[in-house]
Amino acid sequence: MRFADILGHQKPLAIINAYIQGSGFSGGFIFSGPEGIGKRMVAKMVAQKLNCTAQTDKPCGLCDSCRKIENSGHPDLHIIENGEAQIKIEDIRGILREASFKPYEGAMKVFIIDNAHKLNTESANSLLKILEEPPKSTLIILITHKPQNIIKTVLSRCKVVKFAPLVRAELEDFLIKDHSLDKLSAHFLAYYAEGRLGLALKLKDSLQLQEKNKIFNSFVLSAKPLDRNLMGQTKEQLRFSLNILASWFRDLYLLKAGLPDKEIIHLDRREDLLKLIPKFSFKELDNIMAAISESTLYLERNINSKLLLHNLGAQLWKA
Repeated sequence: MRFADILGHQKPLAIINAYIQGSGFSGGFIFSGPEGIGKRMVAKMVAQKLNCTAQTDKPCGLCDSCRKIENSGHPDLHIIENGEAQIKIEDIRGILREASFKPYEGAMKVFIIDNAHKLNTESANSLLKILEEPPKSTLIILITHKPQNIIKTVLSRCKVVKFAPLVRAELEDFLIKDHSLDKLSAHFLAYYAEGRLGLALKLKDSLQLQEKNKIFNSFVLSAKPLDRNLMGQTKEQLRFSLNILASWFRDLYLLKAGLPDKEIIHLDRREDLLKLIPKFSFKELDNIMAAISESTLYLERNINSKLLLHNLGAQLWKA
């Protein structure tokens, strides 16, 4: 893949290209923006562009260097990804050690720190050492959807490139044309993911997409909320279920307010949603969405899921 093939992100890509053409793409950069919109993909493509061996039109995506970086197997590409865990000082010491050497195969050493807001105080202060005096052949890219959680001394030493989600209709068209999805599935993915390509593709390939209507049928359309149908889920699965419930009631609110059908997420269940509109007042919908939001917060605090779902079901079915 080449920069020209990337869907959206024209503005951040133009900024990145300007830095590269001006020989200023070294030191520290922060790629910020919502989760799942392609920041990490772009970071790896930057590594390809800087180390591509083609004569023109870099990155070519075909040379040995580009292929190694695509597979995260290039000796001059280093990616730190700790998931939900903190990024510790040992991880950053590895960067300091590697950055002291010249590139092994390419022109630049590229270090990508995913979820950079997970840097703890020690690791962030350690990172300052290389950000203050970065070697010319070293690039450090911090990827984050929470730049406000990165300490100011690190922020001040990095150039920030901001990324934004795609227009939802544009993502819907892309999913139909490039991934052969039917219109209703593409619409759901584009609108539920709020234009975030990475999240849409992740859901497309997961079993969770098949679960969304089951959640609606058992928790919303039933005579009373069958919270037992959500029992036994992992924290991630339950988080998805709560988000799906929130999106159902968001759709109900929009339809009740008279917004066009195309703005709802669950267009495939439009008729069921319309039947539910008279059941809820705006105030009741506000209370329900607040209860779901509160349940999501409690989930992150590891509150007992059985109690959480029971209380949520009682709130949903007060009416």
